[in-house]
Amino acid sequence: MPPFPIPAATRGTLCRRMLAEKGRPMRSDAAANRERLISAAEEVFAAHGAGATLVDVARAAQVGPATLYRRFANKEALAQEVLSEFFKRLITLAELAEQAPAGQSLAMFLQTVGVELAEKAGLAAPVWGELAPIPLVEDLRRRSAALLARAQQAGAVRAEVTPADITAAVWALRGVIQSERSDPTHSGQALWRRHLQTILRGFGTHPDM
Repeated sequence: MPPFPIPAATRGTLCRRMLAEKGRPMRSDAAANRERLISAAEEVFAAHGAGATLVDVARAAQVGPATLYRRFANKEALAQEVLSEFFKRLITLAELAEQAPAGQSLAMFLQTVGVELAEKAGLAAPVWGELAPIPLVEDLRRRSAALLARAQQAGAVRAEVTPADITAAVWALRGVIQSERSDPTHSGQALWRRHLQTILRGFGTHPDM
C-alpha cells in the first residue's frame, strides 16, 4: 500500500475526469502544440534515425522536455506516431500516382514517394524495426509493385525491371541527396533530379520532367 492512499471516492472522481478528458476534443492550442512536436520529431528522426533522443526533439521544437513527456510517454510512443503519419502520407502520394496515366505513374511515384524516402532516410522502416507501422509499409510496397506492373503492361517500363530495382533506385537517390547536402560545391543544385531522369531512362520510361 502506498504511504498516502487515495480514498476510493477520490479515485473514482479522478477516473471519471480522466475518461471525460480522453473523450473531449483537444483544444486548438493543445492540438497545435502536438502537431509542432510531431513535426519536429519527424525532422530529428529523419536526420538521426533511432539514435535521436527526446531531448533532441524537445530542443528542435523549442519546448522543455516536460512538455514533450506530457504528450508522449516515451520515445517509442512518439516514434510510432511519427512513422505512422509519415507512411500514411506516402500512401496518399502513391494514390495520386495511381491516378496518373500508366506511362507516367511510376515516374510520379519516384518523384514523390521515392524522394521522400530518400531525403528522410532516418524514417525508413528497417531503421526502426518493430516500431515501424508494418501494415502501412506493406501497403506501400504493394502499391509500388502494382504501379510497376501497370507501367510494364502499358509498355512504358521494360519487363525485366523488378520491385527490387525500384528499391535500389530509392537507395541511389538517397546517396545523391546525402552527398549533395555534405558537399557545399553542389548544394542547392538538386542533382537528384538529373539522376532520377537517368534511372527512369534505364527503366525504359520517358517522363516529361
